[in-house]
Amino acid sequence: MKIETVSIIYNPPKILLEMKKVRFGKGKYNGFGGRVEEYESIKESAIRETLEESRMFMINPIKKGEILFSFQNNEQNHQVHFFRADKFKGIPKETEEMASKWFSINQIPYDKMWPDDKYWLPLLLENKLFKGNFEFDLEGKIAKYELKEIKEPF
Repeated sequence: MKIETVSIIYNPPKILLEMKKVRFGKGKYNGFGGRVEEYESIKESAIRETLEESRMFMINPIKKGEILFSFQNNEQNHQVHFFRADKFKGIPKETEEMASKWFSINQIPYDKMWPDDKYWLPLLLENKLFKGNFEFDLEGKIAKYELKEIKEPF
């Protein structure tokens, strides 16, 4: 199983999303993130990945969610930890892997994102905590899911 992070930089009323240019998720907008390395905590990974992918430094990101993603093809399961950062430093810069873009929360491009994003991202933007699981079929569509708001912080 892959242990990963996804981080959203939120500057109301806008969020910063990335367009993935290579590998898994290519052509989709998402938050910043990737694999947690052995030497780092989950939060450290979220900060590092966001810095590498956007040149933005998140100040005290807060964990808002956790989702297990499974796939009916040969893709490994992904345990993803979701963070939100309302404070940050830097100006987003395009990298070899990503192209960043600010979006109004009223114009989030859900049609160019993973199909699960429309379920968890509104919870994150409302500052709610969540936990769940999503299973994707062979065509990359959601086969089944469970997502619930939780009260206790991580």
